[in-house]
Amino acid sequence: MLSRFSDVLQSAADVLAPPATRFEDFEYHWKMILNFYQNYDDSSKIHVEDTRIPHHLHQMLQLIVDEEKEQQGGTVGPCLEAVVQRSICVLDALTALAAADRPPGARSLALTTGTALLRRTRQPCVNSAHVYRPLQRMLIQCNENPASPTEKEEVELLLTLCGLVRKEPGLANIFTTPFVEDKTSLLSIPEDIQKLIPLKSKMHTPKKNPLFEIELPTNPLRNVSIVRTNGKDDATSSGSVPDDASCKSHKTVYDDNDKFLLIDLLLSYLNSADNQVVLRACEGIMIVSSLPEDDIANLVTSCSPACETIVDKLCAKYKCIPANTEPTDVEHLNITWAYVAQDFGDKSYSKFHGYRELTSFFSWLDYCDTLMKECHPTIAAHLSRTFRQNFLEGVAEAGISDLHHAALVTAILAKCLKVVDSPDLINEFSNWLVGEGDVSEWPLLHTLISNCLTDNYDITLETLQFFQTIIEKGTSHSIHRLVLTRVCSRGYFSPQPAAPTDERERDRLNDVSLWRERERNREAMKQLQHEDQVNSQINEILSHEGIDVHHTETGENIHRIINSFLLLLPRALQSDPVGADYEHYIHDAHRHYQYWLDITSTFNWPTDNIWPDTTASSTHSYDSRPEADIHLDEVFEPDKTGHYRYKTSENNPTAENNCCNEKCNSRTKSKDFSNSDDEFDEGPFFRMLFRLLLNMPSQPYQVNLHLTAIISKLALIPHQNLHEYLLNPMLPTAKKTQTLFKVLQELARRLTIEIPRLRNYKTVIENTRLQLMSEDPIYDESGDHNQLVESLIVLEEFCKELAAIAFVKYQHSIMPR
Repeated sequence: MLSRFSDVLQSAADVLAPPATRFEDFEYHWKMILNFYQNYDDSSKIHVEDTRIPHHLHQMLQLIVDEEKEQQGGTVGPCLEAVVQRSICVLDALTALAAADRPPGARSLALTTGTALLRRTRQPCVNSAHVYRPLQRMLIQCNENPASPTEKEEVELLLTLCGLVRKEPGLANIFTTPFVEDKTSLLSIPEDIQKLIPLKSKMHTPKKNPLFEIELPTNPLRNVSIVRTNGKDDATSSGSVPDDASCKSHKTVYDDNDKFLLIDLLLSYLNSADNQVVLRACEGIMIVSSLPEDDIANLVTSCSPACETIVDKLCAKYKCIPANTEPTDVEHLNITWAYVAQDFGDKSYSKFHGYRELTSFFSWLDYCDTLMKECHPTIAAHLSRTFRQNFLEGVAEAGISDLHHAALVTAILAKCLKVVDSPDLINEFSNWLVGEGDVSEWPLLHTLISNCLTDNYDITLETLQFFQTIIEKGTSHSIHRLVLTRVCSRGYFSPQPAAPTDERERDRLNDVSLWRERERNREAMKQLQHEDQVNSQINEILSHEGIDVHHTETGENIHRIINSFLLLLPRALQSDPVGADYEHYIHDAHRHYQYWLDITSTFNWPTDNIWPDTTASSTHSYDSRPEADIHLDEVFEPDKTGHYRYKTSENNPTAENNCCNEKCNSRTKSKDFSNSDDEFDEGPFFRMLFRLLLNMPSQPYQVNLHLTAIISKLALIPHQNLHEYLLNPMLPTAKKTQTLFKVLQELARRLTIEIPRLRNYKTVIENTRLQLMSEDPIYDESGDHNQLVESLIVLEEFCKELAAIAFVKYQHSIMPR
């Protein structure tokens, strides 16, 4: 009953005194603000939050938002129209409050209100002069003082304007110097606002604002072309910008000293002590850098220090990394540019020495990489060139030559190349590493190769990891310069004349008495049984994949190639003959080879695979073994206890290489890549790899692992010449020409001679394999390692991997396309 009575009274009151309209409420709150400042004492120390000013501004903003929700067809309501037409000049008032900061805190309130007005309205009408001119004045207040207490509010306003410009790129012209009023007007408060809000404080020239670092003409808009000229026809030019002109279609011809205020102002916040301010500034830079307008992109690259500032900040962070940081700690970092660890604010916290500096550096590198992927192609190209000149060549290159810091510098650069994804950045990185001239013009590449061959295995390991990353991230240019320059000429190939059959060797192999002598030798029989077992396992794998080795010539060829790798070491030295690991290698090779096919699909490489066309003199694999396939009975003789002792009085016999009759490439051997008719210069990179392979018994286990990983990746690359050079054991070559298989043969010969000298070497081999495969960290940390046996295990697994790669590449070659 009482509620009905109150409703009746309210209805009667509304008839006698109708409620105020939304616009009348808007005017009321505006008059209350003016009334406050008409009676304001400038000496008062009351804070703005203790007044009614925030309430009135909030209510005015809410009225505009509510009004806009009821508008249809994109029309502007009376409240927003009053702001745009400047009948209620609230934006100019906010500019004055931001400049004077009266009462204390008014600056932050003005910036926050201006930002909210732009964000919460669907049509902020920024293209109107009565809107963008106050905004231009407000921008002048941004970053006026370093470490300003209103940094967050300032950068939020800039970020909001960046979002509006991204939505309507034509608005970008408003924030370039040709469209900004002269400095005197920017630094003065309009007279009508001074009368409405009489503040005694005067605006002064900001110290850090980029607009005031150049000289503007007296009337900057007098000679500005609003519409781009076409041909000889000069388009209309205007002496001033119309108040209601839409900037959506404006095109401006910029001068050399023009500036894009948004990005230049955002750059000034990159050195803020507040990480959140830096992140918001980074977001704004990324937004305006991605604008599709070519004019704006050219303005940023030619007239703005944006690219140089960003890369210089990266260089500064790099120089802060302690020189005694452990290189192994670099690999474990996984940082993004927006990463802020919970413990990062605690300066006393550190996971390891140099953690904070490395985190800061790689987070900024990730930002540079992300920026290059998102920004305009013109800006990306300029930024990547600046990255190479200022960081790679200007700072990092000197550290590679300094052996005291080479390990850390190389580890950082390897991590840099590994984490970046921008095509422009990867191209500049690759071109810097491999050069663009002749071989003699690759000083950096030669320095890296020399670092691999030093006695300091820490440097060797980090440099090998760097080369592995270079290959994984390889571009067509870098892979060609690094590994294909020499092999493309096919200078390694040397057709051999058909040699007459050696009847005496044939008779020796088929002699029954000799066979009986071998039979008496138990080790030789085990070797033959081992070869038969390997052959049967290979045949089973090939048959499972649908390859008939007995009825297809190419099937028998791939059988011989796999045989050559798997039987490189004698049975007595093998810790796990073939085994289950081989099929695991096949699955891995399938995945990795498909990865390389995808990467190199645009490289325009020849796709025809070269497979050896071999003719076997016997069906037994022993007749076609590679020349270094040495058996223990050929190097050692058994004593009465069954152990072997070294034969000191006899030369070690070797079997002849079986040459294959291949359809050779029509390209001839280039003289530039060969020293003589009998020699082939494999180039400094392959020469370094082969030298490290031969030195495997003297090198740490981790170095050997990364070395074989690099060669495996090279073997996976789908280039016919590189495939032939690395994966064809029966390739006919000149006498002194080094190939991968020849190096492996020489390494196998050395291990076959040295390992049986160890006491209980079979037990040592088995125990070492178990420890390596278990990946026990205690074993890794202990210094008691048998590098000789470890290198044998690595070689054995490496041969399985090469055999699997050869099989997978062959399988892909016979698949229907």
